[in-house]
Amino acid sequence: MRSVPEPERSELVRRLRERARLDAEELISRPPFAIVGLAAPPLRPASLAESARVNGAWSSVSLVYGDWTAPAGPRVKVTTAVVPADAGEGTHSGAGVDAEAELLHEIDAEYSRASGMSGVDEEEPAEPPGYTRSRLPAGDALICTHGAVWAARLLSHSTDSGDGSVIVTITGRGVDPESVQLGPAGDLRPYVEARNEIIAQLAERHRQTPPPVLEPAEGIAAFRALADFSLESHARLTEALHARRAPRQPAGWGPTHSALWQRAVSEQQRVAGIDKRAADDVVTLVINHLSHLADEAGWFTDPRLREAAIDETLRHAMLGEAVRSAPAQRAWAQYWEARTRNSMRMRDPADALADVRAAQPGIEAWREAWAAWAERA
Repeated sequence: MRSVPEPERSELVRRLRERARLDAEELISRPPFAIVGLAAPPLRPASLAESARVNGAWSSVSLVYGDWTAPAGPRVKVTTAVVPADAGEGTHSGAGVDAEAELLHEIDAEYSRASGMSGVDEEEPAEPPGYTRSRLPAGDALICTHGAVWAARLLSHSTDSGDGSVIVTITGRGVDPESVQLGPAGDLRPYVEARNEIIAQLAERHRQTPPPVLEPAEGIAAFRALADFSLESHARLTEALHARRAPRQPAGWGPTHSALWQRAVSEQQRVAGIDKRAADDVVTLVINHLSHLADEAGWFTDPRLREAAIDETLRHAMLGEAVRSAPAQRAWAQYWEARTRNSMRMRDPADALADVRAAQPGIEAWREAWAAWAERA
């Protein structure tokens, strides 16, 4: 899993907005399939929440009703997803274990949204998620309830063309599922315009929010604070993925991660005497290096070896010190440079696969170098 910093934020935001504008224009002019919306209760604003493509074709559209900034709702999200007829039984089946996991994933995402808006963490509900089948006004459904949030998968929907099935998923908070009625969404332009207005409001709110206060740290200590924070976040993400859950990061995670990252970059820049872009590249390389160790090195769970590996990686990167893990550090740098270079190129999928295969010896050399280090440590 790759960690991504926040460099050149204004340019990144500009490109994301441009991509969103182009996607929205295509959605408005050529709706990909019959999109379902909320007919009752009358929640406002109604806006586009998410849209996704698979192999260039629109695969899902989510509309959200209610105030995005109200942690406890009332709020309802309606997602229409099309599944090709030749997809077979998979994660988008109407019911079963996969559908249950997807409903719980939707609930986790709603809890994360609420924590992000309120700045207060919500504890995991004491009771495990419960699943029922029920006839709702919206249709027969598989319903998952976990704490104050519920999600429902409507059953037996099909496209007019007969070339696939349409799956409708509803997520709600502060609204009784028995009160939810659905209907055609109609023109998507008002939803897109409402989303743009909400994004502008959230951006202004973010701009006015003071940055988090960090514990004082300089040099290696600043880098270490970011490494510890990133590894803790990575562990939560890995645990959630293994449990087929959506990761729930603590409230304020994003601003804190950004502040820690930028401080580490500034310290790397100061200590090594390099420019900001080069310093950011070093920080990116190191954080991804440690995340890969957490994923792939069984010995990384040993506190003594973990501490030594982190310490050597940071001292090698920031101070250029000679460390016993130098062969592993060089192997990772070579692998990461090749991977980064290849990821920046637009290329044919066959070439991309060839790049992945070509990088394999590099990652194997990295694994072997660390294994040899762990044996001698």
